[in-house]
Amino acid sequence: MRSIGLVGLIFGLAFALPHTAHAQASVHGFAQFNSAFRATGADCPPQMACDVMRGEERVQLKLELSSPDGRAGALARLDLFHDTIGDEARVDLREAYVDVGGRRISARLGRQVVTWGLGDLLFINDVFPKDWVAFLTGAPLEYLKFGSDAAKVGAYTGSIGAEVVITPVFARDRAPRPDRLFFFDPMPSLTDRVTQRPGTDFGDMQLAGRLYARVSRFEVASYVSKGFFGMPAGQPDQAVPTRLVFSYPRLNTYGGSLQGPLRAGVFSLEGGYYDSRDDESGSDPTVENSQTRWLAAYQFQPHEDLTLAFQYYGEFMRQHDAYLRTLPQGLPLRDQLRQVASLRVTQLRRHHTLRLNLFVMASPTDRDAYVNPSVRYNVTDELWLETGANVFWGQEHHTFFGQFGQNSGVFLIARYEF
Repeated sequence: MRSIGLVGLIFGLAFALPHTAHAQASVHGFAQFNSAFRATGADCPPQMACDVMRGEERVQLKLELSSPDGRAGALARLDLFHDTIGDEARVDLREAYVDVGGRRISARLGRQVVTWGLGDLLFINDVFPKDWVAFLTGAPLEYLKFGSDAAKVGAYTGSIGAEVVITPVFARDRAPRPDRLFFFDPMPSLTDRVTQRPGTDFGDMQLAGRLYARVSRFEVASYVSKGFFGMPAGQPDQAVPTRLVFSYPRLNTYGGSLQGPLRAGVFSLEGGYYDSRDDESGSDPTVENSQTRWLAAYQFQPHEDLTLAFQYYGEFMRQHDAYLRTLPQGLPLRDQLRQVASLRVTQLRRHHTLRLNLFVMASPTDRDAYVNPSVRYNVTDELWLETGANVFWGQEHHTFFGQFGQNSGVFLIARYEF
């Protein structure tokens, strides 16, 4: 009911704006069936949904309101779904915001999905919340990102623009859950667990800024953010040694990107520095060290309806010597340099009604990989079907992809849009 109330508030504010006196309204949405099945034959603990990782029926309603002059509007995207694994119905307010603005300045207030950066499933300057449970259990890719309650203000002049995003209340990533997924747990014996989230004080407010411009044929951008790591860090409680306390360490980021045409394709370059404010010396092994991250990508079409995209990504851990000195015995060792390469192949056939996709991501340093083949067929303009697989592999059970090896499986999606 609180989500429905927020939608009403957003649209009430939108109708109160002077530019929406003769607003244009539209209602769209979809009905969707989505399931995913584990194909590894793993022995699951009692609390885990074993063979079926995802099973849901979902209806999304998208309501849009816009003024005739385009200077104001509102949007609400509301999902109602039934989780067959937990046998419960839920309401998920994906987005609900008001847009106001003019030729030079605009503002978006409310729950919104913000996406920055250039990577394909590789994130550097995109510090906004992500749903890793949805990604790992075969949900449509759009569900990897979800909205945060924020204010976004933009200013534009000529070929230069700037955006500032203010998030008063911390929006964390949705981390893998033990009732649905296998993943690496460095301290399995500590079962008494509590989570401490950042507060709502002014100093805990998340801020992010982006300045972008067109220089010759290239789009260039710089980024900065102040906030927290999206994934928690776990540390044994000094007062209660059997308890594991999760918290979200402070993080500042600084970065830049460049994208433009190169020969027959599009070249992208992105980099960033992750400043781990709660572990500047690198001597706390439970908190991520500061890092330098970079990405180079190239996408082109060898011929019509076939697209190839390559990426090379790297992470360099700062203060690695301090990390080695303080790493507790029994915990796995991380290399100072992590490298990842990816390839995406997309083929369109049958007048673009059939899409064949293959995405492969592999790390030569971690010696692990992720493979995602999929096939999507548009039966009609309103109905499409998709099936595919998420395959994880790794020589070690603690690496990024290797820890999810027992979650490899297939997924099915059927969506009717209206």
